[in-house]
Amino acid sequence: MHLQSLSLATLGLLFLSTGQFVQAQSPNNNNVAFPRGGEEKYAESYLSAFDADDAEEVEFELSEEIDLESHILTKRADDCAKYHTVSGSDNCVKIAKKYGVTLNNIYNWNPQIKKGCPNLNNGKKYCVKKVSGKAVKNLAAKKKTTTKKKTTTKKSSKKTTKKAAASSSSSTSKETRKKLQTKSAFTYYWIAQPDDYKGGKDVTVKTCDGDSIGSVPENYADALVMEGTGVVGSKIVNLGGCTCSGYKCFELVDKKSDPYGLTSFGTPLRPYVTIASNDIKKNTKIYIPALVGWKVPGSSKTHNGCVLVDDKSWSFSGKHVDFYVYSMSHYEKLDGEHRVNNVDIYQGGSCKLLNYM
Repeated sequence: MHLQSLSLATLGLLFLSTGQFVQAQSPNNNNVAFPRGGEEKYAESYLSAFDADDAEEVEFELSEEIDLESHILTKRADDCAKYHTVSGSDNCVKIAKKYGVTLNNIYNWNPQIKKGCPNLNNGKKYCVKKVSGKAVKNLAAKKKTTTKKKTTTKKSSKKTTKKAAASSSSSTSKETRKKLQTKSAFTYYWIAQPDDYKGGKDVTVKTCDGDSIGSVPENYADALVMEGTGVVGSKIVNLGGCTCSGYKCFELVDKKSDPYGLTSFGTPLRPYVTIASNDIKKNTKIYIPALVGWKVPGSSKTHNGCVLVDDKSWSFSGKHVDFYVYSMSHYEKLDGEHRVNNVDIYQGGSCKLLNYM
């Protein structure tokens, strides 16, 4: 059975903007809607991650030598000594005072919290104390000694021709991308569409301050609470930092800066570029050869294998990547065509991050 995993604050997000949509032309997209108007509709903060389509591709070669250090993420359990579970009227200032730390500590130790602390979620745990530097070093050293380094050794021929030497010289000018992981689990995540949640009486969803956002079927309102994010009319909403009572617990999301939703870090979700991983550092560009040549649903482009780790998930642990594909119909199309469950992952190097939407 193919795993359909959930990334923090992402699954269930919709993007519907009245009068601003055009239907994808592919019959396999099941009437998925896309924003009309091109890049001028998006904020620079959203577009900043992408390379220009006509930027020159760098020649590269893949190495089976394992990169053991540059991408490794220290897990929360390794460097966080104490957690606080949010409830009631908790906010970042109160939490900082309670544990005798600074507000900046709270932000630095919990990168998923946005400035101003608008997105604390009830029942979720946040780090309020770090393990000492010495303890972290000991943990890192222990992890390093238990990790085996794999290398590939090639035998050289006794006879070397001038042609071979020239070829060797040429190959050294290529960018070398070391392997990060072998046969890591590969799954997809996406944002829900309205037809996924039907039924129930109409209810009003509100901000934490009690301002009305809009009316939706009760089943969908329950899904918004459960999944943490979604759409109400033309507005994108996330759970706010308050107790959810009577669907009065949401905040509005900026559609220009975050047109396809937010990652668990509060950064924009970017279709076919954002990857969720729990053991590769945030903002690590990675290269997945298995993705090269995939026809991207809803786009005229084919994938070049270059993606960005910019999200994490509570639904799996390590050696697993989750690929953000915008909609369930896109997942079904890609999974039906490729049936990829495990992938090799390499350093991204100078690979190009493309805007597929």
